[in-house]
Amino acid sequence: MQQFDPNIPGLIQGDVTAVKVIDPASTFPPFEAGNRVLDRKKPFEIAVEWNVTGPLSPLWLFALRDSSWNVQAFAESLGGGPEILLARDDTVKPLFNVSDYSVTLNVAALALDEGDPGSNTSGIYKLVVSVFLDSPIGLPGFDMIGFNEGPIIQIEDPN
Repeated sequence: MQQFDPNIPGLIQGDVTAVKVIDPASTFPPFEAGNRVLDRKKPFEIAVEWNVTGPLSPLWLFALRDSSWNVQAFAESLGGGPEILLARDDTVKPLFNVSDYSVTLNVAALALDEGDPGSNTSGIYKLVVSVFLDSPIGLPGFDMIGFNEGPIIQIEDPN
């Protein structure tokens, strides 16, 4: 599920257009396809893309030019297990003449637990990504935020 605020059709709207899980340990150039089963002992990446469009977007983004997009990826365990912040990046600056943005988040090895049939830990996680631009401008507030729910991944220890 995708959500973005503000969302005023015809004036300003946004969209988190892609959330891809990239397992650097098992990529096969030129087919850099995402992987849904990940080795818990190895790091992986989450590629996030979003856009802001409409005639008000250049003015809005210019007003927030001193801010940075705060991009975060969370893992929500399905069944038992942790719910944690996996990775974040706050280096992407809003530009009034740019509508498409992207960042790659790096997730450390051992960040998530493997499933254990004898315990309450499933090893299956739904990823939720947020892109947030905090406005220093007062009321009514010009914050921007977008969400993307999914994909679902499985964590395993192949040894």
